[in-house]
Amino acid sequence: MQKKVINCSRILVCGFALLIMQIPTVTLAQSTSTDASVEKWKGPTLRARGRIFGSFESIETPDDARLNDIYFRRIDLTVRGSLLKDLDYYVKTEFKEGDLDIRDAYFAYDTGPLIVQVGFLDPIDEIITPAYREFMEVSTVEGFPAGNQIGIGLLHEGKNWTFFVAALKHEIDKHHFEKAGTIYSTRITLEPPVPEGYLLHIGAYASWRKAHEEQDLFRYSARSLLRSGERFVDTGDVANKELLFGFELAGSIGSVSLESQCAMIRASVPTILEPNSYLSGCYLAGIWNITGEMRNYGGGGFSLQEVDRPVFDGGPGTWQLGLRYESIDLNDGAIQGGSQDAWVFSLNWYLNDQFWISGNYGHTKFENNTYRREVVDGLGARLQYLIEWQ
Repeated sequence: MQKKVINCSRILVCGFALLIMQIPTVTLAQSTSTDASVEKWKGPTLRARGRIFGSFESIETPDDARLNDIYFRRIDLTVRGSLLKDLDYYVKTEFKEGDLDIRDAYFAYDTGPLIVQVGFLDPIDEIITPAYREFMEVSTVEGFPAGNQIGIGLLHEGKNWTFFVAALKHEIDKHHFEKAGTIYSTRITLEPPVPEGYLLHIGAYASWRKAHEEQDLFRYSARSLLRSGERFVDTGDVANKELLFGFELAGSIGSVSLESQCAMIRASVPTILEPNSYLSGCYLAGIWNITGEMRNYGGGGFSLQEVDRPVFDGGPGTWQLGLRYESIDLNDGAIQGGSQDAWVFSLNWYLNDQFWISGNYGHTKFENNTYRREVVDGLGARLQYLIEWQ
């Protein structure tokens, strides 16, 4: 167990040592403004946002075959607004693979110091809004926390920090996540004051989860690269309890940024003498906006990249390069799900704030009970279009 913690820490420390040492200690100023979850009420309102995107993927398999797939990835529809003074609503749905899923559906009441959220909630917010991430798929570490459930959450957004705590119990069958169990979770983020044009983000999260029934066990797995890739690293349904800890670091110097997450799960396997297994993962990613823009940050995380010079106004748009290394180890004690290391390279072109094109290449090395140090490669491309109605 100690070895895993040390390996995770190295990725964090090595990636940020140079970045933090370069930050001057003069002329302190706040960075970008926060994006509050509850807006000022000016009468009942409704805002809608839709996103459509499709993908092409070409994935190598361990037997040297190649899987090519062109598919319509997803349609997202988000509706939000105010019902009464200090009372907002938020509903996000997605249509994919022939099914309609509910991602979020909750009311948010602003009491002043706290925002009370009641409904179908995410137990742990992500450092990057999923719809706007720079890579086509989430890292394996970002997939560690459980999915949305029905419950209550309390959010505080300070000038440069956020705090969230939630108690969630009931899942909606056939909508986005099943076998979620009972969850108690928390997340805190801090944006220390740094010079203008710089950013430093520090975050931590934790959750405790228990299955509702002994047969509803938790599963941990990771794809080789993209949506079409197989899950060569997979524990199957093994745990009925888990304790999750995670840490986040992110920083920007102008158009260059680094971000990292490390997480560890203590998974409890029922009916064995030594039930606890420790699973871990880390990732480190670097993002460079070649055209000079800074990444958009607020409210404890990154959101959609803003384009200063859109193509349709005669500009170059925003060109972006990304490189991510991630490592996951699902082998410990009674759980032997395999291990995986992956490099992912991304090239993104944002033509404007609504339309962007992404390309990814990934190189993945994994081990499991069937394969020993196998390597697979994959290519992916994606078109995304975002539209808003006020």
